[in-house]
Amino acid sequence: MIVVLSMNPSMDKTAALERFFPDRPNRIRVERRDLGGKGINVANAVHALGGKCLLTGFDFPGAPVAEGLAAAGIRHRLVEVPGTLRINMKLREEETGRTIEINEAGADVTSEQLQRLTDALMDACRPGDWVSLSGSLPPGVPADTYVCLCDHLKRKGCLVAVDCDGEPLRRAIDAGPRLIKPNAQEFAALTGASPADEAAAEEACRALMRRGVGMVCLSLGGQGARLYTPWDVFVCPAAPVTPRGVQGAGDAMLAGLLTAFDRGNHEKDALRFASAAAGASVMRPGTLLCRMEDVNVLLAADW
Repeated sequence: MIVVLSMNPSMDKTAALERFFPDRPNRIRVERRDLGGKGINVANAVHALGGKCLLTGFDFPGAPVAEGLAAAGIRHRLVEVPGTLRINMKLREEETGRTIEINEAGADVTSEQLQRLTDALMDACRPGDWVSLSGSLPPGVPADTYVCLCDHLKRKGCLVAVDCDGEPLRRAIDAGPRLIKPNAQEFAALTGASPADEAAAEEACRALMRRGVGMVCLSLGGQGARLYTPWDVFVCPAAPVTPRGVQGAGDAMLAGLLTAFDRGNHEKDALRFASAAAGASVMRPGTLLCRMEDVNVLLAADW
């Protein structure tokens, strides 16, 4: 099973405007409202890919997270905290095609609430489960939280994947997760190596593995992805699709990897499946994620 942690869920609003003008009112057209955040996205994509998934995380009065997950058919075990679901706004500027993202930080979390969620997570997972620790940490949660969770989960026999950035990612390396999935910018910030320099990128990944990281999946957008393992480097080009929206593609890639690994697939096959999942998300507008029928079409193609 794949257990996904969502500590900082959001309501993602996708809107469009003809052009953004500073210092004056801008009229927008809201196109979609979707329950989101990295953890939610990963769970949604795992579910769409046919994986067995359980999401743990925070919810708020009125149960907006539980309601959205129930509608999607995703099993969940949530801890309610005071506050409101944060809003993430994605504004598409039609004249230029650029996207402006404005994300709220989220509700404050106390140490007692964090402990309740930790207990729920540890109770939900079993030895051999993959556990995804994804996304930003809400205010009040220490930057070393993923380190502590990874340590606890590894002792329980779980396989941990970490997908975040900044200080939480740098600290999580010390816990030796089985998998990390940085994008190009996150990788450069973490290691100081340019993903474009393949030799330097590989050496940086070897250094991470010497510190205890099991595998590194480097997602490169339109340039595809590389999966670094202790025994080989697997490379997969990006799926040949016409982009309609890039939000959530990295989450779909992580979901594809975890789903394939949970099924016992070889690393090379897992990377291609994950790349197809990312491509199937890019095919869809806004924050919509992959569909299995699109993934199957891409897997049957020669690319």
